Amino acid sequence: MTKISDFAAKQKAFNDAMSTAIDGVASDVAALNAKIAELQASAGAVTPEDQALLDALEAQGGALAARLTALDDLTPPAVPTA
Repeated sequence: MTKISDFAAKQKAFNDAMSTAIDGVASDVAALNAKIAELQASAGAVTPEDQALLDALEAQGGALAARLTALDDLTPPAVPTA
């Protein structure tokens, strides 16, 4: 393999990992939006079910933040220099 083909293979693997991570984030956002809609449809005082929704939103938000940090920490492979 040449340096270019080696780099292309590494870059493809990186791009695939990024695509998977982005799909996961999109799925997380959709799940959070569904929970928010469910919570907004609730009327009256905070019930145990409402509290469970709030707790789930908090946990999912934390997990989403962690995934975004992990996504941000990804770096592509180094470009060949020679």
